[in-house]
Amino acid sequence: MSFAGKRVFVTGAATGIGRATAEYLVAQGARVFGAGLDGEEGEALAGRHGGSDLIFRECDLTREVNVQAAAAAATARFGGLDAVVNCAGIYPTGKRLEEVSDEDWDRVIAVNLTAIFRVCRATLPLLRAAGGGSIVNIASVHADATVPGVPAYAATKAAVVGLSRQMALDYAVDRIRVNAVLVGSVATRMTLDGLEAAGGAEALGLSFEPNRIARIANPSEIATAIGFLISDAASFVTGSAMQVDGGLLARLL
Repeated sequence: MSFAGKRVFVTGAATGIGRATAEYLVAQGARVFGAGLDGEEGEALAGRHGGSDLIFRECDLTREVNVQAAAAAATARFGGLDAVVNCAGIYPTGKRLEEVSDEDWDRVIAVNLTAIFRVCRATLPLLRAAGGGSIVNIASVHADATVPGVPAYAATKAAVVGLSRQMALDYAVDRIRVNAVLVGSVATRMTLDGLEAAGGAEALGLSFEPNRIARIANPSEIATAIGFLISDAASFVTGSAMQVDGGLLARLL
């Protein structure tokens, strides 16, 4: 797939799935405006790509003023947007609902759900002005089947799916497609920390072996799926929750 000429806004672009997506899209001809908290990693990433086709802005996406400023900066740099990919997220573990404080709950909701709402609200007018486009929101298999100790995370990922479907209905008239991706375990810093806290990959029945079902993915494998969803090849795909989980949800435990 070629993304020549496409202008894409990617959150969480400094690390993990967001970083892999930004690198994949730039390699295929897109121009990417990345936003996220890890300024040092993000600037290094942009520097490796010459600082023209891949721009990074350090940004706390839980703050409305920062989201609006990032959207404005992307517009100023690229003249508009054709796609938005929301990858930023956090994965707190090890607490049952009774043990979750208001502060912990509010933080997960702010990062995993409200930030997506704010990014979409800020960028939808830009997609409409471009004549249409695509939004991809990163959800998780936890939206459908989860594990002990992640109540806030599971709740937000189910909400991301619902929000994506609802936006797909509202914005079809503007030729804007909206989809979610249900990812399984991916070899990112966030996921690997969660696996360690749970006793390791094997404790959850996961594997790094490439020929195993329910294995741990490389972030680049998620990036190519995201690329498909924002490409013209997916012109008839909207309102979907696309599983990219290595068969994790297919397995009967």
